[in-house]
Amino acid sequence: MPPPLSVAPPRPSHLTERTRADGQSSQSTHPDGPVLPPRRSAGLAPVRILSVSDSESYLKWATQLLSSLPDVEGRVFLVDNPILPTDEQIANAVAGTDWEHREVPVIARADLAQVIADHSPDIVLGAATGPIVAQVFLTAHTRTDRPALVSGLPGMGLPASGKGMNYRRLMDAFIAHSSAEVAAYTQASARSQVPCEVLLARLPMLRSEGIPQLQNSGPEAVPDTLVFAPQAKVPAERVDREAIIAALAEFADRHPDSTAVIKMRSRPGEFETHHEQHSYFEILDDFRTRRVPGAERIELGYGPLSDFLADGSALVTVSSTAALESIDRGIPTLLISDFGFNAELLNEVFEGSGATGTLADVAAGSIGFPDPKWLAENYFHAQDGQLRRDLGLLATRAQAGQLPNRRSALFKQKRMLIRAELRTVTPAPVVSAYRKLRRTR
Repeated sequence: MPPPLSVAPPRPSHLTERTRADGQSSQSTHPDGPVLPPRRSAGLAPVRILSVSDSESYLKWATQLLSSLPDVEGRVFLVDNPILPTDEQIANAVAGTDWEHREVPVIARADLAQVIADHSPDIVLGAATGPIVAQVFLTAHTRTDRPALVSGLPGMGLPASGKGMNYRRLMDAFIAHSSAEVAAYTQASARSQVPCEVLLARLPMLRSEGIPQLQNSGPEAVPDTLVFAPQAKVPAERVDREAIIAALAEFADRHPDSTAVIKMRSRPGEFETHHEQHSYFEILDDFRTRRVPGAERIELGYGPLSDFLADGSALVTVSSTAALESIDRGIPTLLISDFGFNAELLNEVFEGSGATGTLADVAAGSIGFPDPKWLAENYFHAQDGQLRRDLGLLATRAQAGQLPNRRSALFKQKRMLIRAELRTVTPAPVVSAYRKLRRTR
């Protein structure tokens, strides 16, 4: 049984106490930075990249990305914030990267300027949620030898969000992960008046050469392990989440020689990038209390996703990037179609992929695999080293002082951050009344 939700996990054990200006306790390490991991080389001029993350999903993306690039001197930091990952989440995020078994320093937001000054990076990678990226980029942009500012999202980025672009309006480049994303974020950049280059890269956790091929005997085979990859935001309604658990329970009941696993990204009390309203812990506990057949056989899994993508396994999800990781390894993969495919569910891109199926298919263990043509057009394009060349050019421009000074954008970003900070301390009724007043003008 999962532990009670009231049990909060420990903060990362490598943090040391410090005192903030407001007298409250904060957590930080000395900002000297981690020992640099070994650098792979392709004979290019080295680029110094300093990355700042705030959550486990962004930390995973940053460390995977930097580990995939040759001739990069990468330093990775976490900034102290309400969704700071725990030691276990950090270990899972950096598994399989150059930062595995290495300390990832945690710094206070007040230390950002000093950290950037200490390491003089060519590029600052804002691998964090919008408000944190905005603060990181504001801090870096004010330097006379300002670095290039690059950001991106830790998974599939469709639909493209204007709000996300606004928080990143000081950036020089945005990393997208498919041709469709490049087109969407180029349009979002124009609509939001956020001038930046949109760079194409593969999601760094996708390692297959060419188009992935199904590794198991066939899509009709019942998997030995059926893995469900949940998400915090979708589906939003509890009844939909209950329907998923019901399908997993039916699979477990109908196939006693197989295992059903909910691959969790956090334990009770831990934080993720997005808040989850209806916890699968609670729903599964309710199913077990009501003695729903098969519910007792559903396991909760923790650790790196790669540990669950073994021969004989299959993965189901609503729209998680975990689907792409599963496909990358040739694992049967199903995108649940019962709730539809739309922007709200973040899964439009999977419609027509050939890897969709119903909850009845989940219960039956009938899991398919995407069409090769869809794979070639979505996230599995060939890698040609262009991202590293683009980053090298940005680094050269930074070293030569040729990056634009976006003074007007700087003021807009400051105002946006001030409003965001005020919303965190202003009572909700006051904020609501202010918004209504603005709409009447």
